[in-house]
This record gives sequence, C-alpha cells and structure tokens, in this order.
Amino acid sequence: MLLIINQEHFYLREQQVKVCTYARPWHLLQLPYSFLYHRSDDHCNDHFYQVCRDEWDYTDCESCLEGVTCNYTEPYGSEKVTYDGSDDHTDKLDPWFAAVVDEQSGNDCHYDKSDDISACRTCQLGWTACESGEYRETDETEQNNLLKEALFVDTGKVGDMCDYDATVGCYKVDDYTIRYVTAQYIDLNNFLISCGSTWLVYKPYYEAGMDTTGTLTTTNYGTAIENTMSYGPYKLVSLQADKQMVFVQNENWYGYEKQEDGSLLSMTNFEVDGESVPQYAATSVVIDVMDDSSAKQAFLKGELAEWSPSPEEVFAFATSDRLYKVDDTFTMSFFFNCGLKSLQTMDASKGNTNSVVLSSTNFRKAMSLAIDRAEYVTATQGYKPAYSLMNNLYHYDIFNDPTSSYRGSDEAMQAICNLYGVKYGEGTPYATLKDAYQSITGYNLTEAKELFAAACKELIEAGLYKEGEPIVIRIGWAKGALQSADNKQCEILTKQLNAALEGSGFGTLTLEAVGNINDRYADVANGEYAIGYGAWGGAALYPFRNFQCYCDTDQYSVNEIGCWDPATEMLTLNVNGEDVTMSWKDWSGALIGTGRFTDADFATKLYITAQMEELYLQKYYRIPLAGMTNVSLLSYQVDYYTDDYNIMYGFGGLRLMTFNYSDAEWAEYVAEEGGTLSYE
Repeated sequence: MLLIINQEHFYLREQQVKVCTYARPWHLLQLPYSFLYHRSDDHCNDHFYQVCRDEWDYTDCESCLEGVTCNYTEPYGSEKVTYDGSDDHTDKLDPWFAAVVDEQSGNDCHYDKSDDISACRTCQLGWTACESGEYRETDETEQNNLLKEALFVDTGKVGDMCDYDATVGCYKVDDYTIRYVTAQYIDLNNFLISCGSTWLVYKPYYEAGMDTTGTLTTTNYGTAIENTMSYGPYKLVSLQADKQMVFVQNENWYGYEKQEDGSLLSMTNFEVDGESVPQYAATSVVIDVMDDSSAKQAFLKGELAEWSPSPEEVFAFATSDRLYKVDDTFTMSFFFNCGLKSLQTMDASKGNTNSVVLSSTNFRKAMSLAIDRAEYVTATQGYKPAYSLMNNLYHYDIFNDPTSSYRGSDEAMQAICNLYGVKYGEGTPYATLKDAYQSITGYNLTEAKELFAAACKELIEAGLYKEGEPIVIRIGWAKGALQSADNKQCEILTKQLNAALEGSGFGTLTLEAVGNINDRYADVANGEYAIGYGAWGGAALYPFRNFQCYCDTDQYSVNEIGCWDPATEMLTLNVNGEDVTMSWKDWSGALIGTGRFTDADFATKLYITAQMEELYLQKYYRIPLAGMTNVSLLSYQVDYYTDDYNIMYGFGGLRLMTFNYSDAEWAEYVAEEGGTLSYE
C-alpha cells in the first residue's frame, strides 16, 4: 500500500515516516553548512532546528524532535530562535545543554544516578547498567569525583578518563554502542525520551562529502541518493530536492519478516488492547512538497493521507468525523510591560494613549475577568479556553502513572480555584474540589466592573489618569502579517473589555493589534509595546521546571521583566511545615538540577509548583487566554489504530496506521465519488 503525505515547504527532513535520513554529526565542532538549509519551513519534525535560522514560530519548537529538547526538556516560547543566535534555543536551555549544542556532542546520560560506578564502566549500552541504580547522596566534591571516574573517551577503554568540564556529550564506544554523558542529573525516563530521535550517519559517505576549504566544515551527506544511507523500517529510494521524497519498506530492517508471498510483515513488540498488532503497514511512503492550496486540493482528490487545514478552513469541516483535534501544550496569553516609566514613555512616543492604566494590578485583573474566553476562541477553530499556565497535557509521573496530570492534581486545581475565588463544600454550589475547578470560566463581569472602578479611582488619585479620557494600547501581536482570525480576536477582546469599562470612570478602550514584528517578546520587555500576545509551552513530562521561563533571568529573556525582577523579589512558602524564603528566581530552580527540592516527593513538588502558579498569576503580569490545539483531517483510506491520543505517541503515527482500502480499491472509490471527496 502507498501512503502519501504532504508537508508544505519541505526541505530534506524526516516526517511521519520516522526514518532519519539526514543525521546530525556528533563528532564535529561545527555543524556542516549544508544542515543550515536542510530544514523545514512547515514547522513539523525538523531535526535541524538547533541550527541558527532566521524564521521560527512556536510550532517549530513544539514539533521538532518530537519535543525532546523543547517540549519535554525545557520551557520555550514563540519565536525564540534568531539567525544571529542572540535569542536562540541555547539561552533557553540549562547551561549543560547549551554546552552540548555548542560542542555538537550529544544528549543525556545518567551516570550520576548509578549506585555502582563500576557497573557503568562496563556498561555496553552506555546507560543500561545505570538503569537500576539509585541516586547516591553525596556532597558536591565527592559526587563530581565519582562522575569523573565514570566518564571516559570515545575509545571505550576503562582507563581513559575525560575531562568532566569539557566532554559532556555523545561518544562512540564501538560499532553498536553510543555513550551519553551529561553534566547534571537527568532521570532515566526523560533520558529515554531524548533517545526517541537519533542522528546517525554512515561514516564513509559522511566523510567522503566533507569540505574543509571554507571557514565552516561542511558535508554533502544526505543531499542525494548516492550520499545517503537509510536505516529503520523504510529506506529512501528517490529524492528530488524541494519536490519529493519516496521511501519503501527496508527489507534489511530487523523488525520485518518475509511472508510466503514475498511481502514484509512486522508486529509490535508491545501489546495493544492485550495483543501484538501489525505495524508499518504502508509498503511505500511518498512525501510531496506543495503549498497549502495545492495540499487541500490533493487531499480532496484522495492523493494525501492527511491534511492540516488552516484555522479559517477548519470551520468548513467542524462536524466531520474525520477531523482530529487534540490539545497542545501551548497557552496563548497576554503578557505585559507594566513598569510605570516604560508606560509613560510609550504614551509619549510609541503611539499609546493612557496605557499607564496598565500599571494598576486592579486594571489588569479586571481585564482578565472581563474576557469571556468561550466567545473569544470562536474566532478560530484552533483554540480552547485557558484559565491557567499549564493544561492537562502536563504529567509529573507518566511512566509509572499515566493519570498523573499536574492540572488534575488537588494542588493545581486548588491553585486555580483560589485565583478565581471559587470555593467548594458546605454552603457552596460545588460539593468537591473537582466540581469547583471544572466550573471555572475565568469570566466575571460584575467583579470586573468593580475592579475597573477601583482602578480608575486609584489612578486618578495618583495623578496618572483623567476621568473619561480615551485609552489606546498597541499590542505586539504577531511576527507575520495579521490574519483575519487575529483581527477577529482583537475585535472580540475590545468589545468585551469596553462592556466591562462602562460606568467605571474610564473612557473608551481601543486595542490595536500590530503584526510583522521581528521579536514581540523582546519588544514588550524593552518598552516598545505595553502588551504582547504569544504562546508558551514547557516541559510536558516534568512541569516542575516550567517557572524558569518566567523567573530565571540568567537562563531566559523573561518576557515580563518590564514588570518585575524575579531575582530580587522574595517568596516565602511553607514546605512540609517549614517556612522557606527564596527569590522567585531561586524557587524556579529549586526543583531541577541540583536544586534544593529536586529529590523531594511528588506531593512536595506539586505543592511548590501550584503555589508558584497561583501567586504568579495573581500578579497579572500574564493573562492566559486560550490553549492551542492541533487539527488535522484523516483520509477515508486510512485509520489510526486508536482514537486515544497520547502526548508521547500521538495516535500511533505511521507505525500503527491501518488501511481501509488497497491502492487499487482506493482509486476505484475516488472515481466513484467523481474524483473529489467530501469531508464536510
């Protein structure tokens, strides 16, 4: 069977086929120049995203590497990679990972988790022997010495030590073994996630294509059939740059068994609904390069297995039983520069009028409560209402407990109930905490009006505002040109806010969405815009690290830095009966790396994270508006094996995709339908 997949603006990269035909070189100090152009502009599964480039948006990071270094390892934000590296991913990662990126040396290991260092020395899989080890309680000096003893160079010889400070990364041990070395602790599960994508190269081809004549070492590996080596269940058999790639089943892959009729069959090594099932049913995979309009037409003609409609196009297919809509980890929010001096400057020279009103916490809180998010998300089919920083995709112990949703924990639900003033129990409409949490809409027009009136009074008394004057606030909205959905969203927000402002003493509020902004995040922090609009997503399988992006000024360009200094503002939390006082910045690092509470139990980590989420949102430096979703239409020719979405595996992808028609049967069906299919 033939599976045809479209991806817009495809540039020699892996797609759903999960066959990595273009690999990252571990042993060079610089990336090959060719990698700079082997990238995807379609924001999907681009393995070369760590190379600097000039155009990115949030969907790049969300998809690349299946979320290994972004979604599951580090919080990240929209448009956080620029060509000159001034705002690239390395400054959004832990220092150890930045070093790895710089040195091209690799991913993760957990030698520091082993209780038996000697076992690591003889480990033939790099991490297998460490797997059963437990983290040893040692002082920093002893721990570093033990780590140094466990590290050795790429010869694989026990006696060859490497310098702990310089050689974190990935090393070849032998033809079948790669050793990963990290500079700080990472648990086994997160390490294994990071192994979900590998970038292996075939050395003879790779080195034969080397060019060292320029300032940057390059290779032509992976640019043509003759210099590409495939591995995995499919192999590359045809390549037309910027046009098409064709893969067929790889008969040399260990997972296939040849049947009597010559066909190749592979069964899962895991059970689905209690039994092993066929996998990689497609005999051929074709990836075509086409624009959105062409992709739509090809899909309706039965030429594509899957198509992702634009937010505007989704409306036409809203009731289709072939429409798949799943949550994403990103939350769209307003974020502010509410520093009084910055706001006064913006009123004087940046096109705003009376944006100083944003210096009032009451005003910003009133804005949040005045927004009916259920109406707001009707502007696009790609959004769902959001009332918090993290949604139910964030798990804290998914490998042992698939139900371990951060958002579903008592601590996290209580935090948001506190934020919106929703109570439960006797004398309330809600019997349980869950009932109370599920009732939250974020919309309270009565309270919003009261807060706007209070804000107006305090601003007038402070000499910052004159009653009845108009308010004009420009919003850094989008990197590209504004779309119809953007304008509609801004119109809805403007309408809702003005409804709440009536009778408050404030004049009419005008929100002006601004597009074509190179870096709205930096522009808000630098005082070009009082409000920015954008998304943040984070470590979906370790939500306890997500507050770094809001608080850690060393690791991140904190978008809300125009409002506060998290490095100096102190926060006291009562942790297990003890009052602990640290800066917000220090609290953001307390649950990661060598932080004070890294080894704490989940109850403690949940408490700390939920408290930080509640107290941070109470500042109203950021107002959550909507959660993003991924939307796609699936062809009648194929089905997912399951409709149960898993954040780690999606619906099973190509691996578990099943066919309802053979290629011949499908062609006959499309012809019977007149050559154009209806999915509405």
